[in-house]
Amino acid sequence: MPLTFSQFMREALYDEHRGYYMSERDQFGAEGDFYTASQVHELFGSLLAKEFAGVWRALGSPIDFAIVELGPGRGEFARDALSALRIEFPDCFCRLKYICCEISPALRSKQRETLAEFGNRVDWVISLEELGSPITGVFFANEFFDALPVHVVRERGGRLREVYVVRRDDGSLVCREDELSNTRLEDYWQRVGSQLAEEQLAEINLDAVGWSEKIAQRLKRGRVITIDYGDLADRLYAAERPNGTLRCFSRHLISDEPLERIGEQDITASVNFTALIEYGRDFGLEVVSFARQTDYLIGLGLLDRAAALSVKAGDESSQELQHRLALKQLFVPQGIPSHFQVLVQEKRP
Repeated sequence: MPLTFSQFMREALYDEHRGYYMSERDQFGAEGDFYTASQVHELFGSLLAKEFAGVWRALGSPIDFAIVELGPGRGEFARDALSALRIEFPDCFCRLKYICCEISPALRSKQRETLAEFGNRVDWVISLEELGSPITGVFFANEFFDALPVHVVRERGGRLREVYVVRRDDGSLVCREDELSNTRLEDYWQRVGSQLAEEQLAEINLDAVGWSEKIAQRLKRGRVITIDYGDLADRLYAAERPNGTLRCFSRHLISDEPLERIGEQDITASVNFTALIEYGRDFGLEVVSFARQTDYLIGLGLLDRAAALSVKAGDESSQELQHRLALKQLFVPQGIPSHFQVLVQEKRP
């Protein structure tokens, strides 16, 4: 039976027994398959801590303040942010509950180890439904939306066709085109898509829309901060991407073969920020800012903090040189951060 690519990707990443993110193997850092900003340098978490504290003050310093992180990985970002809040913004820290939303038992276990020092300041949920009443605070998603399952479509004769995954008689998997599986795909594309060239591939992330709605429903007042690689629709679906943005990561190597090594490699697609912005407005999330990650972090004081760390380092040992090079990765214009965007949305009562 043919599967939509979204169904295939969901099984490959999140199947209870075989899914990539559900396994015990380490997906992150030098020994894993890819880095996130929180693994590059602890300064990333401390800069966001400043942002979180600013939201707390802007909301009137509420007694109950929550930060919900979606897909916290091994917990490094939460550790760095909480450490900075405890030292630099103790009044905010004392009012804070940090909630990790994580589906993977293996990753929840690693997060508990990483965050053990913060005791009952941290809690876990498997889904947003477990939050109960809406929170006052922040929803934070760093490289979360890019890992959600996507539908794959192709422009063919002036209309969209969908790509399905089919198992052949010999057991191998191949892709086939057919009619769209869901009328929502056409609705999505008409609203937040862009003109494709003939035979050009593109991804449609309906799950991202669903998550945006759930976040808005569970945010009484506060902000949503989304950091991910992606772009606005007109640039995301430009002609220079004839094969779309789908890619796989394994041992820090990139491939375009998602039907291979199932459960042993990450599968991602760039985020359509136009969709998050437009559908977010429907759900009551208004845009505060949209910027490159580099510019956003500079606005939070990245350069000043980096300069202070460099002065403190003094004469460089090999370890200090590694430290400085890692720091550089947060703001080199030609580096990884140039592909990352930061969308900040706000919900008012």
